[in-house]
Amino acid sequence: MNEAIRLAMQEGQYAKAEKLLLEQLAVNPLSAQGWVQLGEVLLQQNCGDAARLAFDRGWLLDPMAQWVPSVQQLLAKAPVGPARPEIQRLLAPKRSVTVAAAIMTRNEARCIERCVFSLLHAVDEILIIDSSSTDGTVQLVAHLPKVKVITSAAQNDDFAAKRNQALPHLNSDWVLWVDADEWLFEEDVQAVRQVAEMFDSRGQVVLNICQVNYVQGKVKPDFGIPRMFPLGRGLHYYGRVHEQVVPEDGEMYETSVMRRPVRIRLHHDGYEPNIVQSRSKINRNLRLLEMMVAEDPSNPGWFLYYGRESLAAGDREKAKMLLLEAERLVSSKPSFGRHADILMLLGKIYLSESKYEEAIEVCSHALKLQPNYPDASYHLARAQMKQAAELLQKAERNLVGAKVSFQTYRGIVAADESIKEWRADLALADLTAISGKNAAARAKYESLLARYPELTAVRERLARME
Repeated sequence: MNEAIRLAMQEGQYAKAEKLLLEQLAVNPLSAQGWVQLGEVLLQQNCGDAARLAFDRGWLLDPMAQWVPSVQQLLAKAPVGPARPEIQRLLAPKRSVTVAAAIMTRNEARCIERCVFSLLHAVDEILIIDSSSTDGTVQLVAHLPKVKVITSAAQNDDFAAKRNQALPHLNSDWVLWVDADEWLFEEDVQAVRQVAEMFDSRGQVVLNICQVNYVQGKVKPDFGIPRMFPLGRGLHYYGRVHEQVVPEDGEMYETSVMRRPVRIRLHHDGYEPNIVQSRSKINRNLRLLEMMVAEDPSNPGWFLYYGRESLAAGDREKAKMLLLEAERLVSSKPSFGRHADILMLLGKIYLSESKYEEAIEVCSHALKLQPNYPDASYHLARAQMKQAAELLQKAERNLVGAKVSFQTYRGIVAADESIKEWRADLALADLTAISGKNAAARAKYESLLARYPELTAVRERLARME
């Protein structure tokens, strides 16, 4: 945060903070933090409507923001406030931008109407790229406004090639790719053109949308889906499956391309088990990914996706082999952005194999890459807990063994008789307490104290339990 802005906000000089923030955002309008701070100072000045606009822009640029629910509650109570034309001017696009939606289909009669209807007011054209559907998919939507259809598009085991076939048929400035089993959030209809206008002056840009997956009653958002980019700037798709947007004259992990997440949310029910099974998605993906690792063997991304799909198919050993190869290849691709994905999948495999040291190692590595990555912290804790529980069990066995071994020990070095008498029992009581079994631990301490009233250490432990 700019120090002058921070001080102005801290001292309650909200008009001054607003002026500084407007100057900052005029130079860097893609600063999510700047928009959120502007919302805060506007809210403090009882300008509820203007604050709402600023917060919405901040959320648009930071779709994973955790402040949204609490701010929405504050905005609901805030006065409307005076009109703020300077905020409207700052938000206004430099030029009008057109957006196309492109949808690949093959026998999508179940969901194609839902998808298209959700997009009608969000985009300027909708292109259906159909691969010889036989269930009436095309007939369901071909008559709708803004819709045009390419029929008999060649699939050839290559989703990127199919997408790229569509690009010359699009007449808009930008394209948003939507799967037929997705549908746009009604609240994000206006956001589609807004984000295109916001990023239009930035050259080669790839925007990640949020796919909100519904799987067996659970909601699983994925903010890393590359789906939106400007046309005519040398970008296209690459990869037979899990295809990525890349420069036509560059490599897959080209760092000159701006990649940003935005708040365009798509509902998605295509991962429901009955749908996945009926469409044989996993087997298809495994077959195509096997081809990709053969064709592009130095790319860690294909090994990551192949390993992930293999794990979903239940082949843990193959998944581990593929993910370890992905991990090896990452060192030659420093701009590869999904290294933490590889490590987390390996961590889950190691946990399932009770290999806690290995799980701790990969989770710790992930935290070095992304220190605030919640999944890495969580799975690291799980591995540490499992390891601790295993160590406690071993400790208990050793303590019991220490007592029993007095019956057979005949060594020259004298054994400590207090181990047999009370030390082992005290340690066993401590283990019980560590395990959270306070009532059982108290009983053990009291039994020990009844036998050895002089043991102050036991009295102290009991006192701490009060």
